[in-house]
Amino acid sequence: MTTTQETHAFQAEAKELLNLVIHSLYSNKEIFLRELISNASDACDKLRFEALTEPGLLAGDEELAIELEADPDAKTLTVIDNGIGMSLEEVRTNLGTIARSGTKAFASQLAEAKADPESLPRLIGQFGVGFYSVFMVADRVVVETRRAGSDEGVRWESEGAGEYTIEECALAHRGTRITLHLKPAEEGDETYQDFTQEYVLKKVVKDWSDFVEYPVRMQVERYEGEGDERKKEVKTETLNSMRPLWTRPKSDISEEEYTEFYRHISHDWNDPLSHVHFKAEGVHSYTALCFLPKQRGHELFDPSHLESKVALYVQRVHITSECAELLPSWLRFVHGVVDSDDLPLNVSRETLQHNRQLAQIQKRLVKKLLDEMGRQLKQDREQYVAFWGEFGQVLKEGVWHEDGYRDEVAELCLFPSSVTLAEGADEQQHGFTTLAEYVGRMPEGQDKIWFLSGNEQGSLQSSPHLERAKGQEVLFFSEIDEIALSKLGEFQGHELVALDKGEVELDDEAKQDLEAAGERLGALTEAVAAKLDGKVESVRLSARLTDSPACLVPGENSLPPQLEAMLRAQGQPVPESKQVLELNPGHPLVQKLDDSKDSEDFGETCELLFGQALLAEGSPLPDPARFAKLVAKRLLG
Repeated sequence: MTTTQETHAFQAEAKELLNLVIHSLYSNKEIFLRELISNASDACDKLRFEALTEPGLLAGDEELAIELEADPDAKTLTVIDNGIGMSLEEVRTNLGTIARSGTKAFASQLAEAKADPESLPRLIGQFGVGFYSVFMVADRVVVETRRAGSDEGVRWESEGAGEYTIEECALAHRGTRITLHLKPAEEGDETYQDFTQEYVLKKVVKDWSDFVEYPVRMQVERYEGEGDERKKEVKTETLNSMRPLWTRPKSDISEEEYTEFYRHISHDWNDPLSHVHFKAEGVHSYTALCFLPKQRGHELFDPSHLESKVALYVQRVHITSECAELLPSWLRFVHGVVDSDDLPLNVSRETLQHNRQLAQIQKRLVKKLLDEMGRQLKQDREQYVAFWGEFGQVLKEGVWHEDGYRDEVAELCLFPSSVTLAEGADEQQHGFTTLAEYVGRMPEGQDKIWFLSGNEQGSLQSSPHLERAKGQEVLFFSEIDEIALSKLGEFQGHELVALDKGEVELDDEAKQDLEAAGERLGALTEAVAAKLDGKVESVRLSARLTDSPACLVPGENSLPPQLEAMLRAQGQPVPESKQVLELNPGHPLVQKLDDSKDSEDFGETCELLFGQALLAEGSPLPDPARFAKLVAKRLLG
């Protein structure tokens, strides 16, 4: 074949644009391989589509595939496909004009021809710049291509410096062969990857192109046999799974396949709790497959890993592993994929353009997941309780956040209560109740949802504050319950009220009794406050106690106990706050304390009463040794 080499300058101010592609467009150098494999997949799609009307284009070579050839000695990487290939004019047009996409033009032609949407190949080249990402890792690139149905081959070569050459060449087969002459590692570059190494290529393909429809193959060296018979053999391995499970009908997928896929994307070897799999069609089309895990990972509460664990694909090409826009952070334990047919990407295909479609996808995905959790709650209480133990603390963050799901998340929350923990409680509840179940059990005349917060469930069950509820059911809040539910305020029209906070509502008779007790015991409260100066904010008479002599209630500036515990665990400073000591004016011990307020051991009695109130709420004693001595002294008489 007689050939004439042509030298051309790139169009569109190529030097500046190439510099942008190489140095600014992509944040991750290994993306170049995703782009080349995506282009190769497009080429196979185009051939398969055109072969529907021109079967002769396949010419007996019907198995479409992508191959990688690595030469560590020559430092070259070659990507080969047996797709549609390019003619001389197509090479000039597509590789000589940056930001002109042959794929996009092809798709436009099909749209203009009103082709059957069901038969359209899944085309992913939108901007015509992905190919030029090769110059991030290569200082010379050679493209050899032959269009299907043609006998003429074309060689395109460039060093990415503003010029390229084109010449005809002899090629035995259709398709495209792209050879990258890789740049050497720069001194001090800790991010350098050798893209001739098998393990590097396998990882990149698995991370970015695992679900490309066509096999991505590579020849690898393996040693077979043992001892003297051990010898090296060359085998061909397929690097991608080609199994985008989400594209298949749900009726064709077994539970074992769902479980295998979950393990693949989550790296969790446990079975998932359940999954949500649906396809949305209409103005915007996408498929979602998400899993609720059974056990939490170690990173669940890591502040640097609060983003969504749902990966985004666009037409089966991996865009990002953790798309923060797809799920709120309080569902960060969910693993899955969303594959869109028409999400607008930015030019590098690494990030999304902000648009309303993402918000719509998130809204529907969140609803589906909350519905699935609600189904689990109703149909398998024991399993849901186990799930709640793993992820409930994170899910409760959804009550706190201002993103429109507060009531829906609140309906899924579980809490222990004075009823569910009592002897003879309903075993089907497994020690927990929902807010709706609580409201359903409320006796006639009760209009409030009572709760009590603390760090230890045992202390809450025996707290003197329960006396205020007068036998009505009380929810026990721990972890971040009080903090999260402070944004809820009420549920189904019933106010959530902390037993140990706020003023107690009294009828006229009770108010008169308390006022009378205040006149009678006013000197006592002043005397106790003087003896406990520095330990409590103030001392007052209580309207919430019936059986206990005293209790502690939060002061005006007190933080919830869970928040204090969280701050201490994180090494954060905790604002100093004191509690209010409330005395039960009807308790014999308080009456006796009033009678002895002028005695020498009155101060010690006040300390003992204060210590007893601390122990009753589950708080540590400031000086356990002194408290023990005072108790021993009283026991001796």
